[in-house]
Amino acid sequence: FYESLLHGLPGHLEEEVNNLGRSVRTLKVTQPEPGQDIYLTLDLQLQQKATELLDGRRGSIVAIDPRDGGILAMVSSPSYDPNQFVHGISSKAYSELLNSRSRPLINRATQGQYAPASTVKPHLALLGLEDQTISEKTRIWDPGFWQIPGVDRKYRDWKRWGHGWVDVYDSIVHSCDTFYYDMAYKVGIDKISGFMDQFGFGQNTGVDIFEESAGVMPSRDWKRLKYNQPWYIGDTISVGIGQGYWTTTPLQLANATAILANRGKRFTPHLLKAIKDNTARIETPVDERPPIVLKNKNNWEIINEAMRRTAQKSRFTDASYTAAMKTGTAQVFSVAEDEKYDADTIDEHLRDNALIIAYAPYENPKIVLAVVLENAGWGGANAGPVARAMLDEYLLRDTWELKHEPQP
Repeated sequence: FYESLLHGLPGHLEEEVNNLGRSVRTLKVTQPEPGQDIYLTLDLQLQQKATELLDGRRGSIVAIDPRDGGILAMVSSPSYDPNQFVHGISSKAYSELLNSRSRPLINRATQGQYAPASTVKPHLALLGLEDQTISEKTRIWDPGFWQIPGVDRKYRDWKRWGHGWVDVYDSIVHSCDTFYYDMAYKVGIDKISGFMDQFGFGQNTGVDIFEESAGVMPSRDWKRLKYNQPWYIGDTISVGIGQGYWTTTPLQLANATAILANRGKRFTPHLLKAIKDNTARIETPVDERPPIVLKNKNNWEIINEAMRRTAQKSRFTDASYTAAMKTGTAQVFSVAEDEKYDADTIDEHLRDNALIIAYAPYENPKIVLAVVLENAGWGGANAGPVARAMLDEYLLRDTWELKHEPQP
């Protein structure tokens, strides 16, 4: 992406030679211009920690500094050794990479497209509050399922016996599907799609590398163009829990989480921090986009407080800092209405994906995370420990070094 900066300009020499090829005189000399050094936003220790935590498993970890959009870590796993391509890779070795079931040539962080599942429930709840479909005091009864009025089919909650009475805080803390089935039905796909566009879903983030997928933020028009089919209410219900046609990349998910943590402030994610030539180092300007302005600013606080409670009741109970989070468990294939999902009886590549979004410190966010582990199962149990280890690495590093500093 920055080859033109790094490469510089080659020099050349023009000479007059005789019929024996010997130089007679120099006509022109153009001195080469060295390329510029570039500095990245990546935090090397955090990047190494992410690689270590993934340990070759299929998935991705993305960490962003929400204060300016700088990417602190971006790892796709499994990866490959790019040195194989320097002098020409053998057809056998390239074929192995190309046909590998683990797809190491795909940058999962920017090209992997996953159903966001429950990680987008905070965004959906924010829409419900803004649209006044729900309020801070709205409560619904969850018996473990939800039905479209006049339709027999039951949309099941992940908790078969239900959550009982649920408000907006409970709906995020306990990830109540029924709350979001009902809200999505009332809000409708048009408002969902339009609101989520502001968070960058279904669009390229603008990150400064070439390989990026836009994902899918479904809408009526999108389905008509893609499948030449009308939009059905059932499609909306699936989107209401981050499933169905909705797909996102880990980078998009981290960026959308940063907007929540920033209470609407938006930055373009980037890797370039500064440029240096032989005279000076120049910090590159931050690309701040117009913020998301809510009708009721307090709605930001309601959603972020719900995410804080989620963290305090799970992975971050004993943390020395305050975090906010939301997990997700995304189905890879559809399960029939009365069929029970059993990970032990299906192929590994059909098992649920584990996801989590998180940020910390809650009071003044310095790091935002999105973690996706393919076919790993339950989001909280599998992606949760990864997020905790990443935040500990970044936020407690100075504390650890201070404690272990040699004493005079």
